[in-house]
Amino acid sequence: MKPFLRRSAVALGLSLCLAGIAQAQDLRISAYVDITGLDPHDTSDNASYSVQAGIFERLFQFDSKMKLVPWLATDYTSNEDATEFTLNLRQGVSFQDGTPFDAEAVKANLERLADQTKGLKRNSLYKMIKTVTVASPTQVKVTLNQSFGAFINTLAHPSAVMWSPTVLKQFPEEAQLRLHPTGTGPFKFVSWQPGKEVKLTKFDGYWQKGWPKVDNVFISPSPEDSTRVAALKSGQVDAIYPLPSDLINTVQSDSKLAVQRDESIYLYYLAINTQHKSLADVRVRQAINYAINRDIWLKVAYAGMGKPATSAIPPAVQFYAKQSDPDYSYNPEKAKALLKEAGFANGLDLKLWVTNATASVRAAQFMKQQLGAVGIRVTVTPMDSGARNAKLWGVKDPKQAEYDLYYGGWSTSTGDADWALRPLYATESWVPTSYNVSYYSNPEADKAIAAALQTADPAKRAAAYAQAQKIIWKDAPVAFLGSPDNLVGKKKNLTGVSMLADGSFLFDQAEFK
Repeated sequence: MKPFLRRSAVALGLSLCLAGIAQAQDLRISAYVDITGLDPHDTSDNASYSVQAGIFERLFQFDSKMKLVPWLATDYTSNEDATEFTLNLRQGVSFQDGTPFDAEAVKANLERLADQTKGLKRNSLYKMIKTVTVASPTQVKVTLNQSFGAFINTLAHPSAVMWSPTVLKQFPEEAQLRLHPTGTGPFKFVSWQPGKEVKLTKFDGYWQKGWPKVDNVFISPSPEDSTRVAALKSGQVDAIYPLPSDLINTVQSDSKLAVQRDESIYLYYLAINTQHKSLADVRVRQAINYAINRDIWLKVAYAGMGKPATSAIPPAVQFYAKQSDPDYSYNPEKAKALLKEAGFANGLDLKLWVTNATASVRAAQFMKQQLGAVGIRVTVTPMDSGARNAKLWGVKDPKQAEYDLYYGGWSTSTGDADWALRPLYATESWVPTSYNVSYYSNPEADKAIAAALQTADPAKRAAAYAQAQKIIWKDAPVAFLGSPDNLVGKKKNLTGVSMLADGSFLFDQAEFK
């Protein structure tokens, strides 16, 4: 009997093993670029945030419409002048190393984010945090050093994740910590081969019962648009992001594939260097806005899928206020008249910088044609992202900024008007401190942006941001273009993958049906 039992046991074990293999479900994703790191506190790009979101979670997050939802925090209260916030925390949550999620974990993470001596890429976003006090295992009180009405939205920024406090203690140096990403998310980190692949695997102790629905996730970079689409069509991958709009028909015509299309909060613009004499004249900047047909720009660059700009922030951002004065409808004759009034009846010569991505270069060539029609002679200079970063964001003295026009965009990752306006248009945000690459400055706009942070009252904040948007729209420190939709290409039987409005890719609800 014994030999028989041993054979049965072996057979049963083999059977279970094969069943396990048969049931394992892998999700393969092709992304437009490789990640830059695995520490969300020290990362600033959406590609990295997308991968990290499978590992880490935040106190508050956004739904598909960028509505703020409680996540590891269940709710909060604040005082009237927005300097104190009390957060209640979710119970029954553990980190992937077994450490319980509690108020001490929140304190350790918020203090790391707020510590300006750390030199982390996102420290400046949390410089308003003064103290974090543990009131109980499930409650923390955060005191700010200034009124900051956008604080809860800031906690929903993709960098505001909760690391395991055990891992933070074990690896105090960033160089070591970044190799051991450990959060409360649905997937555990397995490996990262730069330029090739990131592998994640299912976290069996995830607090949302029944999730995740896939066992392993493989994310690989593929910068070439057509290569990503070819990989999807051949079945090498299950999803690609973003799906380039000029290749959407290739996916739509394949019966095995589908397209996920969602509204974005990504605002594209043509930044205008107000440090240069001709562009310091608001009439010239307004002329540039009148010279560009935004609807045609959307067709040229994004197959017409998206919305033309109607303010300095996109409609899906909290406290958006539509602008109509000036209307900036396509009007080349108005543009010519403004240029003549500003002393440029014979036109002017400008340098336009753009990244070397296919869609960006195509859009820049369109801008050249549009501006040329009103007498603005444009030289387009494509450059890779490394050269762009050095020449655009590395400038220490505004007078040394070389560009006239820069084609780029901005994603408001907090979903709030503060992060849409302050980094791009406040005087305090001039490069290299932040992202005001137009070197725009208007004391009235600064005053309105600051006033909106002085209170947690939504009505007062909305009024202040409406005033800021009105001023900035009229001053035109950029040519406001619009917000293209986010597109994901995927297998038809794959659900739960999409791009959040801020451009992050979501796969935590992925499921093959």
